Amino acid sequence: MHIEGEKEALLEVGQSVLRAVSPRATLPVLGGVKIEAGRDNVKFVATDLEMFLTVQGDFAVKEQGAVVVPGRLFGDILRNLPSGKVSIRGADGEVRIEAGRSEFAVTGFPVADFPSMPEVKESQRCQIAGAELARALRQVVRAASPDEGRPVLTGVLWSVEGSTLRLVATDSYRLAVRELVIKEGAESGTAIIPGRALAEFGRHLAGIGEDEVSVWLGDSQAVFSAGSTTLVTRLIDGEFPDYRKLIPESHTKHLKVATEPFAQAVERVGLVARENTPVKIHLGEEVQLTATEAGVADAWEALEEVEFEGDPMVIAFNPRFLSDGLEGLESQTAVMEVTDPARPAVLKGVEREEFIYLLMPVRLPG
Repeated sequence: MHIEGEKEALLEVGQSVLRAVSPRATLPVLGGVKIEAGRDNVKFVATDLEMFLTVQGDFAVKEQGAVVVPGRLFGDILRNLPSGKVSIRGADGEVRIEAGRSEFAVTGFPVADFPSMPEVKESQRCQIAGAELARALRQVVRAASPDEGRPVLTGVLWSVEGSTLRLVATDSYRLAVRELVIKEGAESGTAIIPGRALAEFGRHLAGIGEDEVSVWLGDSQAVFSAGSTTLVTRLIDGEFPDYRKLIPESHTKHLKVATEPFAQAVERVGLVARENTPVKIHLGEEVQLTATEAGVADAWEALEEVEFEGDPMVIAFNPRFLSDGLEGLESQTAVMEVTDPARPAVLKGVEREEFIYLLMPVRLPG
């Protein structure tokens, strides 16, 4: 195999695909990047066995073939090469990387040991606007759980009903729900897709600005394709919680406030909060945020230009979870709806109502 390309272009593709390489790979070859040089294109492939990420690059193919190069080292080398043309050549056993006066000989992995991408038998397919899907993933995926002990909660519910796609994620402390319109509909159905895979694809979408995304679901895998990027991921088996029962039907207290100043105040007051220390919101004629870390510090901040309806109340939240919800609104004005300090609050935007964020409060002593 032998390819040539400009350093910056190779680095961009290399860094994109490297994010699929697991830092805790159980097999050495899973720490590698496979470079396939075909007649018409060059593919860079990485996998952690749960997802396969392929990025195509427009590089000169001098000789067809394939190599598997250690991923992290490959990325480090590309970052530090001088600008200009880069040559990558090799076969099983050794990969040579040359640019200017720099030359590296890297021991590669056997191509035969690199896992093959699974074939996905298509059962559902849809087309989605790339910008909207990227936004939706950014809003929802953050609410998925990192706890592998509860696999279903590490995923995002992908639910299609007619021309509407609904994305749902929860870690049992918060719930994010986002609806978006499908450009070309698919049959109604649901699947649970790993949050990590969707987060990765969302980053690619944000970077390439692709207008349209093709998604198709098989019996055990899902495929996402946009431009030169294709991601294949396994589906998670299990039953997703009935999230509709978690969303309160009504509230007795309503707070309306500018989103950015609210988020900035949470961040500032949250500097005092450590580990399990919450940020308290004092709702009333004046709306104030407070946090106390015993023996360390106290913080107070009053919010300006707010509208509050209802009886006074104090409610507390994990500051990071609250910040995530406010950031996800992507709306200039936020509405928080609550009933009492022990029941979940609902965050939503005034300008964009297709996203809601449910947040469980932190119980206060007494």
